[in-house]
Order: sequence, then structure tokens, then C-alpha cells
Amino acid sequence: MTRNEVQAQLFQEQLMQFVRGLGLHRSDATPCGFPVSLAEACALVALTHNEPLSQRELVQALNLEKSTVSRMVVELIDRGWVVRERDTHDARVQLMRRTPAGVTASDAIVQARNQRFGELLGRIEPSRRQQVVDAMMILAEAVSDDSMATN
Repeated sequence: MTRNEVQAQLFQEQLMQFVRGLGLHRSDATPCGFPVSLAEACALVALTHNEPLSQRELVQALNLEKSTVSRMVVELIDRGWVVRERDTHDARVQLMRRTPAGVTASDAIVQARNQRFGELLGRIEPSRRQQVVDAMMILAEAVSDDSMATN
């Protein structure tokens, strides 16, 4: 194996350990222990940052297929966390907005997320924390570049 192949293998193994350690492979709970799928939690948080959103905007924000987001929106509506309403400028567009229960749920998710990742970062030697944050930013950028190329 080449040096690059060895590094890629080690990177893949470490990334999978990270995914399993955070529980990202579980469909029934977020890494912070909130009892919803990670995609649903991400949708609620996306609405927190930019509400209301059309379903198309939610697809782009989450980098998921339209059909997946459509099913997820129905699930969030069934939970009582999201409502759909017609766009006043374009009746063909439906906008998603959090209900008061959805605001409570998204606030709880953000709080649990902040606590979980704060604790995780607290386990890292203080002199290395910025290095970890920088590495995550580099990875996020690389993944973002990759998703742009495949869409």
C-alpha cells in the first residue's frame, strides 16, 4: 500500500470510531441523547436559524433528497413541532415554521448539543483544543466541497 492509502485507511478507521462513539449511526437519537433522528434535529435547528424555510431550502440546508425531507417534515408535523403554510408571494411554495412546541424542542436540542460537545471538548487537553476545532473546520470544508461536486 502507498503512504496515501495507509493514511486514508487510518483516517477511515478513526472517522468510523468517531461516528460510533458519538452514536451518529443510530437513527433513534441524536449524539446529545435527544430521542429524535439526527436529521429531524438538524431540520429543527435549521429552522431556528432561518425561519420560515421552504421545503426546497430545507433540502439544500440538510443536503438530503427531496423525498427524505418530505417524509421528515410529515414526521415533524405529526410530532406537533412544525406547521406548513402557503407562501404569501407564491402559493405553490409551502413554508415550514416551528410551532411553540417545536421552539421548545429545538431549544432543548441546542442546549443538549452545547452541553454534550462542551463536555467532549473539555476532555481534550486545553493546548490541543484549537487544533481539534481547526481540523473539524478543514473536514467540514472538504465534505462541503465534495457534496457540491456530487450535486
